[in-house]
Amino acid sequence: MICRSCGNTYDYDYFGKENLIEAADKALADKNFSSAKNMYSFMLDKEPSNVKALRGLILSTNKVTKLYDITMKIRNGSFAPGTFNLQKYREKCGPEDSQFFEMTDKILALHKEYVELNKDRKTLEAEEDSNRHKPVEDTSGFFYYDSPEKIKLKMIIAAVVFAILGIVTYSFAIDPETPLLMVITFAILIIITLIYFLTALVQLTKSLKERNDTAATTVDDIDARIKENNEEISRVIKEINAVFKDMNSL
Repeated sequence: MICRSCGNTYDYDYFGKENLIEAADKALADKNFSSAKNMYSFMLDKEPSNVKALRGLILSTNKVTKLYDITMKIRNGSFAPGTFNLQKYREKCGPEDSQFFEMTDKILALHKEYVELNKDRKTLEAEEDSNRHKPVEDTSGFFYYDSPEKIKLKMIIAAVVFAILGIVTYSFAIDPETPLLMVITFAILIIITLIYFLTALVQLTKSLKERNDTAATTVDDIDARIKENNEEISRVIKEINAVFKDMNSL
């Protein structure tokens, strides 16, 4: 028999149970994953409940030499759940051989949970970033529904109007022929503009404080949720490693 991957020739007697597993394990240790996969598959076609061959098939299919390396693939998103699909061999086994397959099912379930948690974490991180830069509309006071940016613009306009009124009022005030009522009217307009400006200043200060407080509270809340999410992710990874440990002990 000739190996299609490495080209080595073997007598049929070589493919006894122990010899084949030993050869497959050596190919796996040498990272000759294709040859190892072929040999493990050959063995499983004859003995579908062989735990060593099942474990070796998973390793060679994932192109790793240790089950714990699959944890890294799960973490970096390169893990393919299909590599744990052993339905072909499960169907040929009896209930007494179900333990290993129950473990693979648990890994797939934990991987699915990890993916969902990781997706939630990315959503929370995006939400946190958005809230750090999100303007908060002011909904109270004289400048109802005005954002701090709009209040600043109104303050600039009020300052310009105040300056113009001041210059005009001064020009009228120094002219003896200007009616007193006109000077008083302009003075009142100046006072109104000044009050408007000061009110805007107070509201701007309040609005900025509320925006900062709201953003800080929201971000703190999201941080707490991210922390909980990370703890759940750590729990899932620990459970995955625990299953791999059990797999190795079979």
